[in-house]
Amino acid sequence: MWFKGFLVFTFSCWIITFSQAQELNANVIINDAQVQTQERQVIQQLRDAIAGFMNTTRWTNDNYKQHERIKCNILITLTGGTDLANGRYTANVQIQSSRPVYGSNYETIVLTFFDRNFNFEFFPSQPLIFTENVFSTNLTAMLAYYAYTILALDADSFAPQGGNPYIERILNILNNSQQAGAQGWNNSDTRNRYFISENLNNPQLSGYREALYLYHRKGIDYFSENPELGRKNILEAIKKIAQVNQVRPNAVMINAFFDSKAEEIINIFSQADAAMRKEAAALLMGIDPTNANRYQLLNR
Repeated sequence: MWFKGFLVFTFSCWIITFSQAQELNANVIINDAQVQTQERQVIQQLRDAIAGFMNTTRWTNDNYKQHERIKCNILITLTGGTDLANGRYTANVQIQSSRPVYGSNYETIVLTFFDRNFNFEFFPSQPLIFTENVFSTNLTAMLAYYAYTILALDADSFAPQGGNPYIERILNILNNSQQAGAQGWNNSDTRNRYFISENLNNPQLSGYREALYLYHRKGIDYFSENPELGRKNILEAIKKIAQVNQVRPNAVMINAFFDSKAEEIINIFSQADAAMRKEAAALLMGIDPTNANRYQLLNR
């Protein structure tokens, strides 16, 4: 099997995994290497609170079995502006989620996103509680936002437009956070939370979401039974993304797609015939020039 293992983070940091999940099985990692403090127990309390919030909040009305819960990694890196004594945290975060591939032990990464403005306040005495339609804190708003983003993209990978209910909630959290004047929710940065919601709600970019279904359910899920058909459908998914890229070059969700998929796609097409490899390489280099040198290998 050409599939490679799921990305593993290795940092000098705190790690926790909660098994008592609802829809999510979130592994929360806090990298505190840049923070000078003797209050490490506060960081552990923050870690515990975030993991508990993500894994025990009931995000939908659906019933998930243990093996159906969505695996995700939340890597929070605290930066030098963090002031534990006053409960102020400056940070960035990498969000990553995956889903199983039918007929294999492999898990494919569905979302990889790096948020450079993950700033919040946290006090151990205050529980993290999310109430829909009400802005409570920036931390709970951001965590809920990413929970629904993970759910939306996972659902899109299994059914056409399957993520619609969650995308509506993403927009709702965005609007509430903007009205509250919270940090990191405006359109000042093209790679931020605002543009995740904009991309997912924009009808002109709907081809991206169609491609998620085609790539996963009609593509990679077919590999155990019909690799040739699966590869053909994945190529069609890439063509859809190329069309979206013409409308909105460098859209945040297109960049996030290739942050997640570049290596996987190269592995997929390295097994194709020469004509398909060249067609895929030409498309990929046009959409994702950052990885052009890697895609060029498909022309050999």
